[in-house]
Amino acid sequence: MQMVLIVFRNSLESDILKVLGAVGVDAYTNVRKVLGIGDAGTRLDTFEQPGFNSLILTVLDHAVATRLVEALRRFRDESATRQRGATIPLRAFVLPCCQAI
Repeated sequence: MQMVLIVFRNSLESDILKVLGAVGVDAYTNVRKVLGIGDAGTRLDTFEQPGFNSLILTVLDHAVATRLVEALRRFRDESATRQRGATIPLRAFVLPCCQAI
């Protein structure tokens, strides 16, 4: 099993959920109003640094995790092309996962 963590600008939420649905991911946790600083900018939901991110966690078998990452990569690349090379605030991380309880 693998845990896929997807961090993205909250404005992309509906698009990311469509990607999950297209791959067949039907179980996940969606954490909203995630604050942080990174390559895609600062999002602290303040007047000076507005906005926030979301975080989706899902545990999948290796094949589905691989399909999900590839689908997210396609989404990112196609979005960047439509926006003339703009950086798309989307990151995905894959970790080994073993259910303990």
